[in-house]
Amino acid sequence: MITLGMKKCCMIVLGCFLCTGIASAQHHSSWSFRLGASVSFGIHNMNANTVGIGGIAGAENRFHKLFALEAEGSYTYFTGDKTLFENARNKAYAIPLLAGLKTYLLPQVYLSLRTGAAMFLLNEMPEAQVRLAYGAAAGFNLPAKINRINTQIGYTGFTYNGIHRGYTTLAMAIIIN
Repeated sequence: MITLGMKKCCMIVLGCFLCTGIASAQHHSSWSFRLGASVSFGIHNMNANTVGIGGIAGAENRFHKLFALEAEGSYTYFTGDKTLFENARNKAYAIPLLAGLKTYLLPQVYLSLRTGAAMFLLNEMPEAQVRLAYGAAAGFNLPAKINRINTQIGYTGFTYNGIHRGYTTLAMAIIIN
């Protein structure tokens, strides 16, 4: 059964493919796109949901040698759960859409601070919620001579019922210029 979250994730990925095709037609673009897979670990009040898998898509516009504006969307389905549910009805997921400023400390190494919104559903919730989200990420891009791959670790947080919740994500993505 396809959920609303899965449909939205597919729309994000299709949008990135479209943007990639448009950007690849330009030879000297300051835009770059990334698309890849992620593994997430619930570390801060994510209840019994501890491990997740998903995908990540992002775009950035480098406006200076040291700075870039970025937008990133991802989908995480939390599969690891300390609780057993009847009929295997684990339904927890998170879909953050964040934008922020990326600072390149070295030509291939960066730090990023982000803010945006997250749609999420935890197992004890009756329906999905959308809340303000925040995050930080650090990573590196392998140079074009080796391969255009982005590796990053990030944290995404949000508040629900007055409790701060968050998870960290390890992601690898292909960089498309």
